Amino acid sequence: MTASARSTTGRRSGRTWSRFGGILQRPPKPTRNDIVAGITSGIASIPDGMTSGVIAGVNPVYGLYTVMINTPISALTASTQLMVVNTTSAMILVAADGMGDLQGAERVHAMFGIALVAGLFQFVLGLLGLGTLTKFVSNAVMTGLLTGVAVLIILGQLWDFFGYSGSGSNKVEKTADLIEHFGQVDRATTLIGVVALALMFGLGLTRLSRFNLLIALICVTVVAWIVDKPSVTLVESLGDIPRSLPQFRLPNLGSAISMIGAGVAVGVVGLLQAAGVAQRYPNPDGKEPDDSQDFMAQGMGNIAGSFFSAMPGGGSISGTALGASAGAETRWAAFFMAPVVIVSVLAFASFLQMIPMAGLAAMLIYSSSLSIKFPLIQGVQNTNLRSFAAMILTFLMTLFVPLQTAILIGVIFAGVLFIYKSSTDIRLVRIEVEQGQYVEAPAPTHLASDQTVVLDVYGSLFYAGARTLAGQLPKIGSAKRAIVILRLRSLGDVGSTLVGVLNKYSTDLARNGGLLMVTGVDPDIKRRMLAANQLNVIGPSHIFESTNIRHQSTDAAVAEAEKWRALMTQEHQQSS
Repeated sequence: MTASARSTTGRRSGRTWSRFGGILQRPPKPTRNDIVAGITSGIASIPDGMTSGVIAGVNPVYGLYTVMINTPISALTASTQLMVVNTTSAMILVAADGMGDLQGAERVHAMFGIALVAGLFQFVLGLLGLGTLTKFVSNAVMTGLLTGVAVLIILGQLWDFFGYSGSGSNKVEKTADLIEHFGQVDRATTLIGVVALALMFGLGLTRLSRFNLLIALICVTVVAWIVDKPSVTLVESLGDIPRSLPQFRLPNLGSAISMIGAGVAVGVVGLLQAAGVAQRYPNPDGKEPDDSQDFMAQGMGNIAGSFFSAMPGGGSISGTALGASAGAETRWAAFFMAPVVIVSVLAFASFLQMIPMAGLAAMLIYSSSLSIKFPLIQGVQNTNLRSFAAMILTFLMTLFVPLQTAILIGVIFAGVLFIYKSSTDIRLVRIEVEQGQYVEAPAPTHLASDQTVVLDVYGSLFYAGARTLAGQLPKIGSAKRAIVILRLRSLGDVGSTLVGVLNKYSTDLARNGGLLMVTGVDPDIKRRMLAANQLNVIGPSHIFESTNIRHQSTDAAVAEAEKWRALMTQEHQQSS
């Protein structure tokens, strides 16, 4: 093995151990606010987890097992300290679609198989340090996605909030159906929801703000118990909460293999949501989150959960928003959710079943509304038109199409706009020396005879960008013996399209006795161009390599141009 290979292997090994070191770091001590946030989030996660089971078509208790197993493991190992890893509606919907028409035990085994595949996929991506892949999702797309998810969560709670049941294939249609038949809402349920929401917002402005969600939830539960209206839907409507803990069981390998596609899709959705959580909820200690470590943390939680009958989980935007609004300060807030759910299931199952769904709906509406960051939206709007368009498109797609499809459409649209903008955002300037300093001036539109012009270019020169440059280069016309020196110092690579543009311009200059010189070219790029026979037209001697001294290669080209012009002048005079 060469020294370079050993060095590269050593760096990779060092990065891998660094990730493990980050995972094994000793967490800070929990605070009182963490306990309160853990209790509040833990209680709220019970109906949420049960609902996930109902959506997936399996026993609701499997959603509770996710909080008991996945959530604490991920909480202690994730780089994003406040992130709550739990079942999310987007992930469960993707999983349900992947399981198709499977029923009974086959569907249950498929669910655990999806959790195992998603976990392995997430862990391997993190181990390989591929968390940077989330950087390809632009801030505009992520803002549109997170805003859309928050709106979806709010819309998804309206039926429970108002005590209404109608028709609709998605949350937008269900909301439209609710508005159309608003006279049919249950008044008692609506009153409980409004009181809960008012308490949350009202207490949030007082010294009891750290306890506002928990106080509101207890109050409306007591009210629902006193009123005892049969029309008020309680948590028990989702199914009985069994007094039992998850048991160890091996996932069915055949089911896992058959669910590889669905597992990868679920894993991707979880990772993207976690990346959104990392952007939206920075670490309290100011430490920059490591996306790869977050990948591994979610992966370990899902792998472990698949052995304990848990559903797949990922970075939960609503869960994190709920914890943050309840006062979470460290990763212990998410960790405490597990014992709260365990104790609640074992000791207070009958009481938990009495919580009104309208109160929980109000809690999710409250936390989701706080997660809509209008300053971020305005910031994207004020940036440029393409970013704003990407944000709006992603937001609308999130409301009407599956989440993974919305993300893909947003990324592709943002990429197309970026490529278009990059191909047209080319600026050519002239470099002149005034009093020993290099000064930029507008590039000439036409060349003059016996003129030397030094040009610098800004922007990407790949594909269409190279052709845009061709249209901006000074017109040669009837200019004789003109010399153009083009600086490409900032260019990281040279594509075949740019080579074709330069060769044609060099040929046109030479036809009138002129010359093209290119400076600031990276030595490796020049060697590759020589090996590919791309310098036969311009000539290797007219390509000047970059150095660690700015403008040195350009100065050398200017000196060479003066010698060449003197020689051409002498030959012209002799021929005359």
